[in-house]
Amino acid sequence: MHVSTTPATPPTLSRAQRAAIYGAVFLSFIDNFALLPVIGPRAQQLGGTPLLVGFAIAAYSLANLAFDPIGGALADRFGRRRVVMVSLIISPAAIAIYAFANSLPLFLIARLIHGASGGALAAALFALLGDAAPVGRRGRTLGRAGALIGIAAVVGPASAAIISAVAGATMVFLGVAVLIAVGLLIVLPLLPETLAPRPSAAATPGAWRRILADPQLRIALVAIFGLEAAVGSVTGFIKDGLITRALAEGRDQAGALRYAAGASGGLFTIFGVIAIAIMLSRVADRVDHRGPFGISLVGLGALAGALTLLAVSPTLTVDLIAMVLYGVGYGLIFPAAAGAVAIASAPGERGRANGALNLSFDLGISAGPILGGLLATLFVGLTAFAGGLTLVVVAAILLPVVGRGSRGSSGAA
Repeated sequence: MHVSTTPATPPTLSRAQRAAIYGAVFLSFIDNFALLPVIGPRAQQLGGTPLLVGFAIAAYSLANLAFDPIGGALADRFGRRRVVMVSLIISPAAIAIYAFANSLPLFLIARLIHGASGGALAAALFALLGDAAPVGRRGRTLGRAGALIGIAAVVGPASAAIISAVAGATMVFLGVAVLIAVGLLIVLPLLPETLAPRPSAAATPGAWRRILADPQLRIALVAIFGLEAAVGSVTGFIKDGLITRALAEGRDQAGALRYAAGASGGLFTIFGVIAIAIMLSRVADRVDHRGPFGISLVGLGALAGALTLLAVSPTLTVDLIAMVLYGVGYGLIFPAAAGAVAIASAPGERGRANGALNLSFDLGISAGPILGGLLATLFVGLTAFAGGLTLVVVAAILLPVVGRGSRGSSGAA
């Protein structure tokens, strides 16, 4: 069974159907953000060594990497709604296992299953969004999805921290599982199918080759990789940098931890407000008219500036400027990259194109902190932000190379 790749105008959807799509986007990202603070401690409770705890944290991303392209291919073959539905059913079931697992192997299996469903879900959902986005408004449509992801990234960890402190980690797992299950019951009846399976449709050989050959799609893949390398570096190392500075200023360990928690919370809130405001603005529509190159290059420049400031920052004021630049970079690149995929990919290949985008996303968020940790270990005096900065600069250099021949590849943003 295959789907048609015949170009089609976006389907006419009701407001309720569009709201259901965005609701599914929120549900698909709130779980991982909310669970990040409690995954490591639960693995330790189950007897995990530091290595196994690290694997428990990374298992979700590893499974994500494998199922990004698989989920995209399934969405192209069987339709978007079916993949979204199955993934959203698996997700709360896996999270419930986290709560009741009495052994580390069972916990790790649930973690892998959860990551696999998340990878398939993201590719199918963004393909669905690309199908449904009005022509000329794809950047804004995907920008709204990015804004919802940003809200989930702020609300999820904060809510989980409060619930964990009051009622324990088990209630965090159960609460997230119930939230997704109830949300699924509300969203599913309204969720549209934008690319229904057609048994008589022809196969689409060479789809992956066409995706990687398209200059606009290559720009999107490189830009999102650079963005997520920065995200991994900032989220992974900013709190450690704040603790180190607080200790150097004479605070004791407890005081340094309190300072870092409060300061990082405020800095990430500022970042979120800036990024969300840009993704909801008309700036997000520029990809529809000018292509992704210029706006992605400006975004990578902002990210490079942010990481440079964080690497040398002597004060919280400099950190604040860095996080504003970080928010600008994120707000520019995310809708440009996701919008470019929706614009450049054929309907019957859009799932796979989004699978490639999500794969690049996951590779970047892993590579940034890994390279940063390696460089900081090898070179005394070099901060861990150097890894993300290096990859952002490499992405900016590669952008005109991979974008050769695309519309707007040499234009201004």
